[in-house]
Amino acid sequence: MSLDVPVATSAGVSVQRRWTWIAQGYGLAVSAVLSYFLLGLVIQVSDSFGNLLAVQRPTLGELVREQLSQHAYLRPLLWAQIKIIYEWSGGDYYAWFRGLHVAQVCVLIALCVRLMRPTTALDLALVPLSLAVLVGAHTFGPLLREAHPINSYLTIVIACVAAANLAFQARSRWYTDTLAIVLFVGATLTVESGILVWVVCAAAYVLGARGLSRPAVAVMTMCLVAYVAIRMFVLDVGTPALAERASGFGFRALEPAELIARFEGRAWTFYLYNVFSSLATVLFSEPKGGVWRFVFEVSAHNVHPWTMVSVLSSTAATGLVAWFVWTRRARVRVWTFEGNDRIVGVFVAVLAANALVSFPYTKNVIMSPAGVFFSLAVFAAARQWFERAAASRLVATIVIFAVLTCGWAYRVAGNHYNLRRTAAEQRAVWVTVDTWLDRQRIALVSPEAQTLRDALRADALRNHPTPYQPTSAWMQWFDIDW
Repeated sequence: MSLDVPVATSAGVSVQRRWTWIAQGYGLAVSAVLSYFLLGLVIQVSDSFGNLLAVQRPTLGELVREQLSQHAYLRPLLWAQIKIIYEWSGGDYYAWFRGLHVAQVCVLIALCVRLMRPTTALDLALVPLSLAVLVGAHTFGPLLREAHPINSYLTIVIACVAAANLAFQARSRWYTDTLAIVLFVGATLTVESGILVWVVCAAAYVLGARGLSRPAVAVMTMCLVAYVAIRMFVLDVGTPALAERASGFGFRALEPAELIARFEGRAWTFYLYNVFSSLATVLFSEPKGGVWRFVFEVSAHNVHPWTMVSVLSSTAATGLVAWFVWTRRARVRVWTFEGNDRIVGVFVAVLAANALVSFPYTKNVIMSPAGVFFSLAVFAAARQWFERAAASRLVATIVIFAVLTCGWAYRVAGNHYNLRRTAAEQRAVWVTVDTWLDRQRIALVSPEAQTLRDALRADALRNHPTPYQPTSAWMQWFDIDW
C-alpha cells in the first residue's frame, strides 16, 4: 500500500492504527533489549573521561567561546551538552549519561518506525526486517558502543530522522517549519555532519513532500550558506589535515606520518578514496573504516564468518533497493513520486552527501545517518517487492529474503554480543586508568579531577560491575566492526 493512499472509512482507519500501534510496540521491544545491553556499559576512559575533565572548570559560556576558536572542528553545542549533563548529574554520572544514551536509542527507533508508517499487515511483517538492518549495521554499532560521553553522531542521526518525519507530513505548519530550522542549526553546531539535516529536508521537498514549506527550506539554505561562510572566513575553521588522525587505506590503517608520506601534495586522491569507501561501506559493508577486510581475507583464503555474512546481507539489501529504483525509473522521468519513492530518494541524497562530508577520513560511525536511511529504504523496497513481484518470482523471493532475514538477524545478534564484550573491555581499562593517564600525559592536579576519576572508577568496578559475559567461544563467529 502506498504511503499516499488514504483510507476513507472509519473502520479502515481503525485497522491502520492497529497495525501502526503493533509496529510501535515491536519497536519498543527492540528498544528495551538494546537498553538492557546499553546499561551494561559504563562511561569509557578514552574520549569520555578526558572530555569530562575538560568541562569541569570552565563555565558554559567560556566553554562555548573556546570552541569557536578551534581548528578543523566547530562543535560548540556538543561541548555545551556535555557540560549541561555533567552539571545536572550532581555526581551521578552513570545514571545521567547512560540514561541519556538509552533515551536517544529509544527515540531513534520510535522515529524510524513512525517514518515507515506501517498501516497494513504486510507493513507490520516488514518492520522487523527494517529494524534488523538498522540495529545490525556496522555503522550503527558504534552509536551504541561509543560515547564521548554523549554520542554526538547519535544526536545527528536522531535530528535527521526527526527532520524526515517533519518533511513527510501531509502539509506544513509554522511550528513544524520552526522545529526543522532549529534541528538544522542545533545539529550543525553539534557536529559537522549536522548539515545532513538540510539534505534530508531539501531532498524531501524536491521529491514533492510538502511537510515543510518553501520558506522554511529557503531559511535553512540561508543558514547553511551562513554557516559555511562564518566557518571559513570569519572563524577560520578549516578541515582535518592528514596529520589529524589515523585512517584506513587499502588493507590496513595508516598512521598520520604514513598518510603524510604517501599523500602530501596530492591529498585529493586520498579524499576521493575516502568518499568512494564511504559509499561502498553502506551499500556492501566493505570496506570498513577504509580497510578492505573482505578482499584481504579472500586473498588470504581465511574469510571470517562475520565478514562473509556482513557482505552478503548488505549486498542483498542493496540489490533489493537497486531493483526498486529501476522499477520506478518512469516516475523519475515525469518527476512524480509516492511515499516509497521519497524514502528511497532521500536515502540516495543522504548517502551521497554523507560520503562527501566524510572525505577527510573514514570511520564507520560517520556514515551512520546514511546507514539508518538505508534501513528505511530497504523497508520501502521490500514493500514494493511483495506488492508487485513476489507472486510471479517465488524462488527469487525465497532466496532474497532468506539471505536478508537470516543475515541481518545474525548481525543483530553479533552486535548484542559485542556490547557485552565492550562492557568487559571498558572496565578493564578502568582498572589501569592511572597508567592510561600517564600515557596520555594527563595530570590530575585538582581535587575535583581526582574525585571525578574515583567516582567513575567506582561506577565501573564496584557500583555497576561487569555484566554476565557469554562464552568466548562465540568470538569465532562474531567480531567488532570498529
